[in-house]
Amino acid sequence: MAEITDPRLRRGLCEQLRHYRELRAELGSDRAREAMVEPQTEKQAARLGPAVEADSLAEGMARALPWLEAAGLVHEVVDDSRPGEDAAIEIALTCTCVTAAEDLGLGADDTEPLLCDLELEATRRAFPRLRVQPLARRAEGDRVCVFRYSREAPDETETPETPETRHLEETP
Repeated sequence: MAEITDPRLRRGLCEQLRHYRELRAELGSDRAREAMVEPQTEKQAARLGPAVEADSLAEGMARALPWLEAAGLVHEVVDDSRPGEDAAIEIALTCTCVTAAEDLGLGADDTEPLLCDLELEATRRAFPRLRVQPLARRAEGDRVCVFRYSREAPDETETPETPETRHLEETP
């Protein structure tokens, strides 16, 4: 299976998982997750903003593939759009949750999809109109991680509002 090769990324994932486990012991699971998600939301907005703002989710997400590959993350993006819905499926052979758990010396029974849960919740908060759904996760025993991102497709019959069209509409 593919492996994350960027040592800084690996250390960051381990630190994030270690920090959560400490918070969970101190605050409980729900409060620990909330404490971890809040600061991650702004980072996720900056990281995913260009993908979400692109003409299509698949095109926008595909732009991140070279960066992911440089860090040793093996991902593919598939356009899953339908009439009225812009959607993309992300398939990951590398799993941040499994990597962090292994690096911390945790066994398979202690591996959970925490890191992707935090990332998915931060994404939902950063982009309320974006639906994010995990379809498969290596941390839960699947062979790959698969996530589906979707949003309502823009109505192609609508004229985009610009200063010029707004002025025309206001003219008696």
